[in-house]
Amino acid sequence: MSNLKDVEKNSDKIERWVFEISDFASHVQWSSDGLFVAVALASGPIQIFNSKSGEQKTLDGHKFGTMEINWSPDNSKLVSVGQDGQIKIWNVRTQKVVKTMVGGTQWVEHVSWSPNGDYIASSAGKILRIWNSEGTLVQEYKDHPSTITALQWNTNGTEIATASYGKILIFLVGVNEPKTELKFPSSIISLTWQKSGKWIVGGTQEGSMCGWQLPPTDDNYIGIDGYETKVTQLSWSKNGINLATSDGNWVVIWDFSGKGPKGTEPQLLKDDRKITQMSYQNNGDFLVCGAKDGSVVFWKTAVPEKPRLVFEVDAAINQLQWSKDGSFLVICSEDGKVRIWKTPRG
Repeated sequence: MSNLKDVEKNSDKIERWVFEISDFASHVQWSSDGLFVAVALASGPIQIFNSKSGEQKTLDGHKFGTMEINWSPDNSKLVSVGQDGQIKIWNVRTQKVVKTMVGGTQWVEHVSWSPNGDYIASSAGKILRIWNSEGTLVQEYKDHPSTITALQWNTNGTEIATASYGKILIFLVGVNEPKTELKFPSSIISLTWQKSGKWIVGGTQEGSMCGWQLPPTDDNYIGIDGYETKVTQLSWSKNGINLATSDGNWVVIWDFSGKGPKGTEPQLLKDDRKITQMSYQNNGDFLVCGAKDGSVVFWKTAVPEKPRLVFEVDAAINQLQWSKDGSFLVICSEDGKVRIWKTPRG
């Protein structure tokens, strides 16, 4: 059990399961029903954990290492990509591969199943590929100026956005040319689409944030500089209005209501810990941060003066994600442990 520092009041022990994976977790993903969490390992295998029973399954994964994983919307399948240049669709019940696709001559770095279940998007180097749900190639886009660093579907699964150096491109499935091209003079390394589809935002290698209200015009563009670190963490609040970003020891929260954050002051949450992971609770009031020193910090942003709860584990946090219903949190640390926690009270 973790050593709990309860900032405000006594709390029940919240750790439900602790699993030893003895490896670095490269990616984690919850099934939409919150029953299973899949963990991709840097060495290749994929571990699947049952959040209620503690049952564990292992998929072979990818030779040389698995990069990303994503569940199908109906939770029956899992798609994975890796350093072997392959894309694999798994039947989770049988633990067998049902389809293997060649994703490129190099690493396949990113993969995402569309929310409507119809398509799978993958990227390898500068190329975006769209597959149908059975693994047949539908489209291929080679227009990117550099390696694709992030993928993001819109909520209905009809459009896919990519980030790369100096650009966010938005593609409409079935159309060969990009629907929208958004330019920014920096390397965009993180990407998020507001749940309503109104805003799309990127974080950069050079310590800035860029965003556009869609459809884009000169008046609804934002560019915010001044971050001390590269902006890798972007997370929307449950109502889709506030966007949390990380800057070293700070959480910087921007208000995207109305005309957006241009010309406004953000909310700042200050702590002494170096933030490595960050996520809003999907349907609750917590914002949780994982830190380099092994701390897991829970904030109630309505009370920003201090963290609500602080838990400590034994190593730096390198993956962190809420289940869709907000009941559970999965935490991976660099000592090769996976923790599934119940959401704390408070």
